[in-house]
Amino acid sequence: MHLDAPTPPLAPPTRDDAAVRGVERLASLAGGGLLLSRGLARGGLLGLLSGATGAWLLTRGLRGRCPVRRVVANTRFERDVRRSLAWRSAASQTRRIVIARPRDELYRFWRDFSNLPIFMRHIERVDVLNDRYSHWVVKAPMGRFEWDAEVTDDIPGQLIGWRSCGYAGLNNLGWVSFAEVPGGTEVTAVMAYEPPAGRLGHLFARLLRRDPGTRIAQDLAELKVLLERAHAVSDRYGAVERTSHMESPLG
Repeated sequence: MHLDAPTPPLAPPTRDDAAVRGVERLASLAGGGLLLSRGLARGGLLGLLSGATGAWLLTRGLRGRCPVRRVVANTRFERDVRRSLAWRSAASQTRRIVIARPRDELYRFWRDFSNLPIFMRHIERVDVLNDRYSHWVVKAPMGRFEWDAEVTDDIPGQLIGWRSCGYAGLNNLGWVSFAEVPGGTEVTAVMAYEPPAGRLGHLFARLLRRDPGTRIAQDLAELKVLLERAHAVSDRYGAVERTSHMESPLG
């Protein structure tokens, strides 16, 4: 099943505006060197601040990358989502994990959205309305949000996509894919949402480690523990049962 929704990119969304080039790079090198030398010569607190700023600019110029810009910049995917859905801003996160369970088992467990609150602690509940629609209640740093969601992509054993619909307290979309790899299944989760407090609110949440990216990573880790531990317990229980049946009642 596929409905009209932003198409999942072939590669995870990456930040593409972090490069420092040309005149900007030369200015970083020159300005950084000047500030660093002045800071070392001046000494004291002001000298320390000047030297630290100079060292940062030098590193920025030498590497040709700006870590601050990398955090702030939108990915191409985020810009496409914002334009296509008329959001004020968009933020996205991608996380992966390998779980030692079969791909089809993971797909079936996730496809029943009522299972999600078991390992996603910020989700209070998901009411499955029918095969396509569900109602979500979520706890977030900015408060409690509710929305209806529709399934936009459903490829059994491979991909599940969804997005909020109608009036949503938190506009969002996402998908999760499942791929067989050595040792189990690689689960890739992607989420894009419209930050209630804009891009700055998203960055602030990142600083507090309360952003969706941090939560997705924690959720996937919880899912891994949940399913692998359940399988281990089941195997141990089965081994005990088989052993008890093999033993003679006379000892």
